[in-house]
Amino acid sequence: DETFSFKYSPGKLRGNQYKSMMSKEELEEEQRVQREQLAAIFKLMKEKSDTFGEMSEGDMKEQLRLYDI
Repeated sequence: DETFSFKYSPGKLRGNQYKSMMSKEELEEEQRVQREQLAAIFKLMKEKSDTFGEMSEGDMKEQLRLYDI
């Protein structure tokens, strides 16, 4: 009986722990929803550049790396 401990750790480590607990279908659905949410966030940021500032393609790629995409 394996017990998962979610002590403080960097985001990717916690994410990998969650991934190991999901079925393939759940993981695919999670990734699809994550992509949709990030697309909506980046669209809003682009539309509201006066509020959020300009984001280059490099800035977006750097942010996506934080989400393991």
